[in-house]
Amino acid sequence: MTLKEQLMEDMKNAMRAHETLKLDVVRMIRSEVKNFEIDNGEADDEKVQKIIKTMLKQQKDALQDFEKAARQDLIDETKAKIAIFASYLPTELADDELEKIVTEVATTATNKDFGPLMGQVMKKVGNRADGGRVTALLKKALI
Repeated sequence: MTLKEQLMEDMKNAMRAHETLKLDVVRMIRSEVKNFEIDNGEADDEKVQKIIKTMLKQQKDALQDFEKAARQDLIDETKAKIAIFASYLPTELADDELEKIVTEVATTATNKDFGPLMGQVMKKVGNRADGGRVTALLKKALI
């Protein structure tokens, strides 16, 4: 089952179960995927995951703002949304696994420029690691 099919099934199940928050999140994802497809053509699972990852990052940024404002109601709702978004993404690499990949790329590369190395690491890890984590580990490895 593709990720788009899974989203459709989850939307139907959320409607039946009257889970309004999950229904809202799934609808948001489907809307973003549809907008992407209008502009760029059919979206495969990898592209859908990239869209979800972007939306997840937006929710995490919003969570930080809500925490600064001490808005507990919005904090709770956003944490629940983050959990739903994360359920559609592959599990993230553990720090030690990610560090191993970064170290491997940094030591085997002949060119020690940050940009190309970052691209190589991101190609290896795909959607299984956040760019911020990779950046921090790569900077540490290059020092």
